[in-house]
Amino acid sequence: MNRTYAVETYGCQMNVHDSERIAGLLDEAGFIPVEPGTQADIVVFNTCAVRENADNKLYGNLSFLAPIKKANPNMQIAVGGCLAQKDQATILKKAPYVDVVFGTHNVGSLPVLLERAQSKKSLRLRFLNLWNISLQLFQQDAYQPSLPGYLSRLGVITPALFALCQLCAVSKRIEVR
Repeated sequence: MNRTYAVETYGCQMNVHDSERIAGLLDEAGFIPVEPGTQADIVVFNTCAVRENADNKLYGNLSFLAPIKKANPNMQIAVGGCLAQKDQATILKKAPYVDVVFGTHNVGSLPVLLERAQSKKSLRLRFLNLWNISLQLFQQDAYQPSLPGYLSRLGVITPALFALCQLCAVSKRIEVR
């Protein structure tokens, strides 16, 4: 039986777009959306560092999932987005049962990160420091038209210069050489 997933979005339009990409990637990896009223095998929170109360919603829902995760250790919880990118240590401190924390530039790697976390239960995958990635890796993962969900219901999403969301308060430039 295929594993089910749910994607919760707390944030801006870019987060909504990224959540569409996440759902498309999980569909492509063989996961199926959870039926309403049932608990998903994989819960992904996509967060924003700018929007008011996004962090409160995240931590409240993570706390709600703690006993569910304890009762079902095969359940996976992933937290992504710019809040996760900014506060990875805080997330893992407040919710050590989170399996994967990922930033905005490794959205395309989420299925692989979930697979690695599932196969190595004792190894909790931590945030990948993507500010040190090479441009080649970036070009393989970020906002490529071949990725599911690229054509958003919000319209065409065009990544900002240096492929960073300029609406986001945690943006940094990637030096291109």
